[in-house]
Amino acid sequence: MRGMNDKTFKILRTVFWTVLALVLLWFSFRGVDWAEFWKVIRASRWGYVLLAMAAGALSFVFRALRWRLLLLPDEPNTKVVSCYDGFTIGRLFNFVIPYFGEFVRCSYVQSRRLTYERALGTVALERAWDILVLLLLIVVLLIFRGAQYGSFFIEKMLNPAVERLQPLASHLGIGPGWIIAAIIALVLLIGWLIFALMRRIAGVAPSSKGSFLSRLSFFFRGFGQGFVSVLKMKGKGWFVLLTALLWLMFLLMSWFIIKALPVDTGLGIVDALFIMVVGSVAGVVPVPGGFGAFHYLVALALETLYAIPFETGIIFATLSHESQAVTTIICGLLSYAHHTLKRRR
Repeated sequence: MRGMNDKTFKILRTVFWTVLALVLLWFSFRGVDWAEFWKVIRASRWGYVLLAMAAGALSFVFRALRWRLLLLPDEPNTKVVSCYDGFTIGRLFNFVIPYFGEFVRCSYVQSRRLTYERALGTVALERAWDILVLLLLIVVLLIFRGAQYGSFFIEKMLNPAVERLQPLASHLGIGPGWIIAAIIALVLLIGWLIFALMRRIAGVAPSSKGSFLSRLSFFFRGFGQGFVSVLKMKGKGWFVLLTALLWLMFLLMSWFIIKALPVDTGLGIVDALFIMVVGSVAGVVPVPGGFGAFHYLVALALETLYAIPFETGIIFATLSHESQAVTTIICGLLSYAHHTLKRRR
């Protein structure tokens, strides 16, 4: 009965996020002149689209190399190809269930010395590191072009959140800003407590057998050992370099799609950085494959800040997102074929 309930919950969750993606797509594409849309798509510079796809494929390699650095302290025999296959195949699963691929890829690298829980901890660490880089880029943009970009972050992202918190703030008799500050402080405090706890238990290796509490303890201890693997990692400079190269590929993907548009938007490399950041924020929305959220938010940013028609923004978002979706499918299927042949041998 419990298994049936879990299965039903997963199905309902998948249906919910899929419907949300479809709704966001509808909001994004409503009012689009489809004849003009396909005309511009056909007139796009597809050489630049291929360059964006190549940058996306190269980003998978950098991700695999960086993830391997986190896994090496626990399993020195971890191969780059295993990390690459696990990551790209996991990306395919994200098209079905958001973030499910992060769990899938851990099974491709686990071994006797590297448990699944530890591998999952390194994935969480990798995600946390990228969120930190994203926040850093937002701060940099606000420092150097706060007058231009600050209005979008405040009016289109922060203000809607404040409006949702206004009833609670009125009930408590405080301003919404205090609630946001309290939420941020609480998240930072919880994050610090979890990290401190993980550091304390990282050296313990309990048995996975026994009662439910023992197995639960084993999972969290293994997860913690993976999360703090950066403390034992050798070649921290390589980790930072690979992270920089990874985000450089993200920037090039955005820049190449700008160049691919058949119209001169007048956007520069800094604008490509801003669009990349907005797209990355949209990627946090847990819809299958990022469909809908990415299109809407990127097109909205281009219309709000650069007076670029929403339809043109949708074309940019479509070329950007769908080209990377095709890249993911190609790389994922090739990795699956390679993994299948390896298992047969």
